[in-house]
Amino acid sequence: MRSLMIRGVVGSTVVAVASLVTSVVPPSSWVAELPITGDLRTTLAGRMVGLSFMVAGLGLMAWAWLSAGHQVMTGQRTPLLRMAAYWSAPLLLIPPLFSRDAWSYAAQGALVAEGYNPYEVGPGVLSGHIVEAVDPMWMQTPAPYGPLPLAYGGLMAHLTMDPYVLMLTHRLLAVLGIVLIAWSVPRLATACRGDPAIATWLVVANPMLITHGIGAAHNDILMLGLACSAFALALTGRWGTAAVIAGAAAAVKLPGGLVVIAIAAVMSPLAGRALRFASLVIAGAVSVLTLMTIGELTGVGSGWLGALDVPGLVRSPFSIANLIGMAASGVLEWLGEDTAAQQSLQIVRLVGMVLAVTLIAVLSLRSSIHHAARAVGIALLAVVLLGPTAHDWYFLWCLPFLAVARPGRRLTTTITAVSLIFTIAAPLNSSLRGATIPILTTTALAIATIAPLLNHLRTLQPSKKARVAVTAG
Repeated sequence: MRSLMIRGVVGSTVVAVASLVTSVVPPSSWVAELPITGDLRTTLAGRMVGLSFMVAGLGLMAWAWLSAGHQVMTGQRTPLLRMAAYWSAPLLLIPPLFSRDAWSYAAQGALVAEGYNPYEVGPGVLSGHIVEAVDPMWMQTPAPYGPLPLAYGGLMAHLTMDPYVLMLTHRLLAVLGIVLIAWSVPRLATACRGDPAIATWLVVANPMLITHGIGAAHNDILMLGLACSAFALALTGRWGTAAVIAGAAAAVKLPGGLVVIAIAAVMSPLAGRALRFASLVIAGAVSVLTLMTIGELTGVGSGWLGALDVPGLVRSPFSIANLIGMAASGVLEWLGEDTAAQQSLQIVRLVGMVLAVTLIAVLSLRSSIHHAARAVGIALLAVVLLGPTAHDWYFLWCLPFLAVARPGRRLTTTITAVSLIFTIAAPLNSSLRGATIPILTTTALAIATIAPLLNHLRTLQPSKKARVAVTAG
């Protein structure tokens, strides 16, 4: 047990040190001026050294996680929450991992503090250190996020304009999100007649959640924590409070509001479609009212609804709609149909969203309380796969809801494999994205190293004793 704890801590510490080389930081930041890592980050060879240590650290974290899963499956008492806390600690003060989004959060908060409307202008209207690390793609685009993180960012920016400190304040929101997830997941698993130990291992101790959540400081984690909490509260009979919290989740990012599917199922577990529809309307209305109220109370408003297409500027290969649209566009362009080629991607994306909405509607009306968690997970997965864009951390949206819904061996193995891939291959989304061949080679070697452990985990059957394996101490 102690060796697993140490292995994960060593892995996350190696990741933390490697981030000083691989992560994008403002040139004026203290990170850029460090004597050894600061020199390494200025050359490709130095950055590849940093990448090697990054992948090694991620591999150690993944190995520790898989070993902990082996213990949980065999019914051993495993301090999963304490493990997750220790593995997360070295990542609390480092630069953002794998993504520049946290620097955008800091700049968008500065926009609010300076009196700009972040739904009308991008960070490009600002100058100075606050925009040094913002991705050039987002410099002129409005914020696609809800009023909650923007108002929070504006409040923090009134206290300081140091981009690194502002980034750390947004990481605190991610920490809050993980705390809410850790509180909710065992309760949801128990209510769904699943195994709270396995669910906690799959979600809370997952290195994908730790690195993309705390490490990258994505506000998706706060959205997810609020959504999980809303469902857990609904199961206690406080569906009104749950609907309000669902609105708060949507006030971070809109997909968080889909948890109303589960809330409606809790409100009318044995009802027919008519009463289920009425429950969905009531829960949805409370959530939407909460969302609009937050926008008005914070002074940010609801202009973000017009900026929801901003993430679609990224043609992510994780979106099925994107893959089909880009393929159709390429074929039409080859045939000389340039106009049709330009329109094809948008048409396919629209069809994808229509399909996603249709599936969500079916899930909303047919899901019983025992399938409510899985329904929310499938709905969120549909938004990711059929939506206009998807990043690797978007797959965290559906993770808790699928993990608590009594996943069988096949789904558990799939979740484990996807988590490993999106953990080990995460540097592909970093500033090293130009060095594709070395990154793929290193990633393949790391995955090959831990593949035998994954195969061994797949052959295990969860023990009845596993239910008592989740503990904080």
